Amino acid sequence: MNRLLSGVAAGALLMASGAAFAADLPGKFPGVTIDAKLIGGQQYEKLYERIGEWEKATGAKVNVISKKNHFDLDKEIKSDIASNSITWCVGSNHTSFAPQYPGIYTDLAKLLPKEEIDAFVPANIAAGTLDGKLVMLPRAQFDVSALYYQKSLYQDEAKKKAYKEKYGEDLAPPDTFDEMAQQAEFFASPPDFYGTQYAGKEEAINGRFYEMLIADGGEYLDKDGKPAFNSEAGVEALDWFVKLYKAKAVPAGTTNYLWDDLGQGFASGTVAINLDWPGWAASSTTRSRPRSPAMSASRSSPRARPASAPAGPARTASR
Repeated sequence: MNRLLSGVAAGALLMASGAAFAADLPGKFPGVTIDAKLIGGQQYEKLYERIGEWEKATGAKVNVISKKNHFDLDKEIKSDIASNSITWCVGSNHTSFAPQYPGIYTDLAKLLPKEEIDAFVPANIAAGTLDGKLVMLPRAQFDVSALYYQKSLYQDEAKKKAYKEKYGEDLAPPDTFDEMAQQAEFFASPPDFYGTQYAGKEEAINGRFYEMLIADGGEYLDKDGKPAFNSEAGVEALDWFVKLYKAKAVPAGTTNYLWDDLGQGFASGTVAINLDWPGWAASSTTRSRPRSPAMSASRSSPRARPASAPAGPARTASR
């Protein structure tokens, strides 16, 4: 049995098979086994169900040798590099992490028809290109922050009246981070219900801080690549997290949350407003499951709604 390896070996095999120029993708690879390390999590499982379709179409097999949250997967990739044991072919990654180890990747632009690559959003292809090499293809056409909120809260007449009396404003989905924090404190009723939540662990909190820093008009690194976040905008961004935590508008455990925890928390119906990527959107806006009060019984009337991510004083959306 042939085993498809990473790097030059992968390119040589695909080029030899003619897949780089075939119009009838995904091609035929009978007898080939692909070792894969994938990002794990409930929101990815529907995507991975399609692996069987690809195997049937190509004659190849996919051997998933690791499936972890991305933070643990990143550590595993670095361990593989250190031990010189990268014998797998395909690995999930994020564009913000991949530049750490550009040498392990094959240039996909040499392996795929140009028209196939051109079908993706150009900005996504640019984000997946390192040092002139296309090292990643998107699993979706976008991966940006969006705001999700429980529709019933904004339709509740008593809450609308109370909010108007307290703040002198109509209750509507927030346009800014200040409004989001204000509404989170308004909706919070701990320990049973919280205004919002955030992923407060590892890269997750760093990434969200970076987004808010830009939205507040700051910068993470200056033009010389030196840290520039110790600024008025940086303090303002950091205070947003701290004030919500002190006000108990977020769950006490939010400082240990990762992205999966956000999706599950919002789907449980115990969080009013959630800033998250769209991977969990199907769970929180359109599908019904017995354990998830925030979900709708029909696609036409979801209990949770999406909105654009809030903006900061710089009027720049977070992502």
